[in-house]
Amino acid sequence: MAMTDGCSNCLKYTFGFVNLVILICGGVLLGVGITALVGDSAQLNELLDTNLYTGVAIVITVAGGLIVLISFLGCCGAFQESKCLLGTFFCLVLILFIVVGAGAIAGFVMGSDSILEQIKTGLQKSMNDYNEKDSVQQSWNFLQENFECCGVDGPSDWALVLGPDNVPRSCCHKDREGNPGACSADSNSYDDGCVEKLEDFVKGNSKLFGAIAIAVAVFLLLSMIVACVIMKSIF
Repeated sequence: MAMTDGCSNCLKYTFGFVNLVILICGGVLLGVGITALVGDSAQLNELLDTNLYTGVAIVITVAGGLIVLISFLGCCGAFQESKCLLGTFFCLVLILFIVVGAGAIAGFVMGSDSILEQIKTGLQKSMNDYNEKDSVQQSWNFLQENFECCGVDGPSDWALVLGPDNVPRSCCHKDREGNPGACSADSNSYDDGCVEKLEDFVKGNSKLFGAIAIAVAVFLLLSMIVACVIMKSIF
């Protein structure tokens, strides 16, 4: 027998709205993950000693895909008044909560300092391949041009690779046309190292990522509660 009108219909539409928000968030995550895997920024993986960048991008892509699937399943279950679909939705959201919680704990245990240390080690090792591998050279140029940095800790890092006072052109400040000019380690090159720039980038966006994560968690929790209420209303 179908749910009664009034309050039950209000619950269904509320549940639908909540899942629509979740679906949009999942779609954004999916887009960010795919872009990270196939876009220009994927070159950064060439500079790391581990598959950290690719791993994070895959996790974001999978999480986004799962959130889209789960939210769609929840909407179908509510509007079709199906206990089976709603029950499946509830279980999947609960599993997602556990996985996200485990990931958050792992990230807290590892700490940002540990991750940055891995990144620094990878950057230092990749510098030795700058003249040997075109992919590494392109990745370093991409990193330095876009983050306006030079070397791992500073321009002097390139001395052992390119010779004293020499740096890649991507270390040079851009001219009026937006192209890197001529420079050396002591003149017209970016002063900041790329590790420092990456650290600033992570810290600068951490609050935004945290706010999005909390918002998604709240909406998921709310959808679980409403799903239980709807299931109890179905005879």
